Amino acid sequence: MAKAAVLQFFPDWLHAQQGEIERRGTLRIDYDLTRLSRCFTTWRSAKVGDIVAYVRFHPRGEIVQGSVVEEVRAEGRPPGPVVAHRAAPLEIAVPDDATRAEVWFHNFSQTSRRCDAWDSRFGENYWFDVGGAPPRSPAQPVAYRAGAQPRADITNVRTVQISKVNAFPRPEGGPSIGKDIQTHLDLTAWVSHTAWGANAWIDVHVFDGDDALIQAETLTLAATGWGPVQQYGFIGKIFQGSTATPGSVSPRPDARKVQFRLYYEIDGQVFTDGILHQAELPEDALI
Repeated sequence: MAKAAVLQFFPDWLHAQQGEIERRGTLRIDYDLTRLSRCFTTWRSAKVGDIVAYVRFHPRGEIVQGSVVEEVRAEGRPPGPVVAHRAAPLEIAVPDDATRAEVWFHNFSQTSRRCDAWDSRFGENYWFDVGGAPPRSPAQPVAYRAGAQPRADITNVRTVQISKVNAFPRPEGGPSIGKDIQTHLDLTAWVSHTAWGANAWIDVHVFDGDDALIQAETLTLAATGWGPVQQYGFIGKIFQGSTATPGSVSPRPDARKVQFRLYYEIDGQVFTDGILHQAELPEDALI
């Protein structure tokens, strides 16, 4: 089993690594708030601000992000306003195909004005090697569509959650007596502008535990936001797994990995964020 590695970011712009970052392992980031506190401020008697860590795993280029602080609220019922912020470790899973991890941080707040500050080693970011078991990559990954322009400033993934669930109805007051294993996708994609006739979609591949392709399809995204926030999205089932009821079993492949690429077509041109997005899934027996 891959071990957990820790990246520590200290005051005075020092940082250290504890343990090797390994594929299929866990990476924990401990960040000292004094490194990047310029944008924390007070607004209407409450402390406002956040520090977000960004980790880009190479070679696919997918970015994982999360806050490295948590709010401290005044005691009371209900809890009072935010009176301070404190460090909160961020733990993320290391993909099984990663070879390097690129890290940077963003401190920001939004009140009557916007404040942004960065900890990026003067734009070079912090780089770390990823080791462990040999990198794994499916033999039939989602291919990049020829002619698509990589423009993350025109389209990119805002939020994504890929999960495996047992959708078999659970009777009231008792355990489930069957299984209906499904893989679900909840995706929101941002676009810089949209117009009548614009089209957004994702090419999706599903793989089993040996990285063999078990399903490939293209899913159209629906327009879900207009005006200042223009976005497209998809919520629903992307793969039907095995089903089982008393006396009947319908076996299906065990989905263990999902890959997809995002595309957006407008004014006769196709754009993409250029990232091969990927998510690992637990085995059916654990659902």
